[in-house]
Amino acid sequence: MEGDVMFGKTKVVLLLMTIGIVAVFLLAVIPYEHQKEVIIKFNKDVNSEQINSFANELGLVKVKTFEEIDVQVFSISSDYSVEEVIKLCSNASIVKYAEPTAEFRALSIETNPETSSAEPLATQAQVAEFKPGELIIKFKSGVAQEVKARTYSNAQLSVLKQHDQIGIYLCTIDGGKGVLQTVEECNADGNIEYAEPNYIYRHFVEPNDPQFSQLYGLTITDSPAAWDVQTGSKSVIVGVIDTGVDWDHQDLADNIWTNPGESGANANNGIDDDNNGFIDDFRGWDFANNDNNPNDDNDHGTHVSGTIGAVGNNGKGVVGVNWEVSIMPLKFLDSSGSGSLDDAIGAIIYGVNNGATILSNSWGGGGRAQSLEDAIQFANDNGVLFVAAAGNDSRNNDSFPSYPANYEVPNVISVAASTSSDNLASFSNRGRNTVHLAAPGENIRSTTKGNTYNTFSGTSMATPHVSGAAALIWAQFPGLSMPQIKIRVLGGVDRASSFSDATSTGGRLNVNNSLSTNPIIANMTRLQNTLDETGPYVVNADILDDGSIQSANLTYQVSGQQAATVNMTSTGGDQYSGNIPGQILGSTITYFVSADDNSGNQTRSSNNTFAISEPPPTDPACGCGRPAIDFNIQNKTLKTTANAAANLSFFLLPIAAIGFYSKRKKK
Repeated sequence: MEGDVMFGKTKVVLLLMTIGIVAVFLLAVIPYEHQKEVIIKFNKDVNSEQINSFANELGLVKVKTFEEIDVQVFSISSDYSVEEVIKLCSNASIVKYAEPTAEFRALSIETNPETSSAEPLATQAQVAEFKPGELIIKFKSGVAQEVKARTYSNAQLSVLKQHDQIGIYLCTIDGGKGVLQTVEECNADGNIEYAEPNYIYRHFVEPNDPQFSQLYGLTITDSPAAWDVQTGSKSVIVGVIDTGVDWDHQDLADNIWTNPGESGANANNGIDDDNNGFIDDFRGWDFANNDNNPNDDNDHGTHVSGTIGAVGNNGKGVVGVNWEVSIMPLKFLDSSGSGSLDDAIGAIIYGVNNGATILSNSWGGGGRAQSLEDAIQFANDNGVLFVAAAGNDSRNNDSFPSYPANYEVPNVISVAASTSSDNLASFSNRGRNTVHLAAPGENIRSTTKGNTYNTFSGTSMATPHVSGAAALIWAQFPGLSMPQIKIRVLGGVDRASSFSDATSTGGRLNVNNSLSTNPIIANMTRLQNTLDETGPYVVNADILDDGSIQSANLTYQVSGQQAATVNMTSTGGDQYSGNIPGQILGSTITYFVSADDNSGNQTRSSNNTFAISEPPPTDPACGCGRPAIDFNIQNKTLKTTANAAANLSFFLLPIAAIGFYSKRKKK
């Protein structure tokens, strides 16, 4: 009897699991279409008559056109599903590509809501500001005057000043050598206790905003030192593509962009006064609801905006990286923090067409979309920087791409999140090849709706630190091109072991370094282990200065032997290239790049080391923990539910089957 009861229970369990699997399978294979829309790009030689005929055949109704990238959005009025339309498009000779309108989400985590032999090579980048042509020397105790005089002569130094009580001499360099080279040579002299540049120190401007002490993200990135040089400019426009902005917030209102063609008497007159295709867009646009009120109904976009440009020194709340800036609200994410592909495209194109030089993007998901890449390329072609959050999945973007941060368009900067202890945040995505740098993203205090302030975490919070830094650089150097702004952002990082394998720069944002008048070195090739003994091993680097670069050098050291230096040649723009000759198997090569400018300032990059040996194993980005069954469903909520049910059934089914078999055997 007991066996019959158990057998009956087993049948019920098996039946329920079978029904569950079938239901989940049906959910997976039947596309979830809350809005049946597709994005289509037709070939250039296709005329409007062909497009209309094709659309009518499939039951497509044009919703909008993005002329800048030749992309059209269609709703599907026929019985065809999105997948069927895309398949038919892929077989049509007149279509370049077709893709669904994907869903994107904000990338933040609310963490604390409130309403209120040879010498070794140098190991650290040297970008601190110092006086050109000067250095400070201290001789060892007991060194005779004639020895000192001989040292000055050999090093081509003249004494300007001395501090007898502590034995310090300020010297000028009479020869053409750079300061850092002379310092290095003097420190190799056995008679000299130490030699160092004549560093420049400045007072740190600290704003009177009462919550400034809670903004570790600004202090750890050396923003107060940068404010001694620059606090921002209204002439720099940052498009915040997000959930909107509380444009009336007490800490943001003065820094909200206003459209000069639609402001004042034209603000709400019902006319497209500037003929840009948008009526009364005097403070940006709401693409999620297709109106002229991009007000924030979520908090996310307002929080992001505060980090970029909460008004500084106004005695209220917090301060942004920029005390002054123009924030352009571009709302495409709705109150739940999600938005569609076509609205994202619209926001990007609007920002580019209306004067934004930086687009801040604290959102992601939706997979790779060619039309979104086309829109980002459009921004790139118009000199607009695209800063994007790397993602909050604790994954390696080299292996598992996260979009839009992973698009390989030159204007993209992908940002990971760091902590107050200068480590990579546990939730942050990483990528030695695809994530550029880290910035503070854990427990970040900023503005939220209704004149309030909250603390959020996420790569969403890291991204505006970088967007803000780019805006501050552009305010200081308004004549720079977009690629040069990117060089300064990436070349100014503070390098640390915690970021060396997590980002391509190996570092975390330093705003002050990016404003340096010393040479800036960025994007140095980070060679990895190779079995190639022939060489050469090519090292490229972008080098930029506020004046001009006089020389660029590549210094390398093979297996601890004497270091060698070769001149790097300009390959166009701000890029330089140098070669390390081939080495035998088993060799270890350490190298760095250095540059001198026309004022005698020198900068040295960090070291990179590689070996002539087997490449190290690649980081699989924790392939562990990936589901056994992973349905391709666009809607994330439905996908999570379906995956959970299917995988639970997948693992329980064998157990139930064993139980069923054992009961049968006992009978």
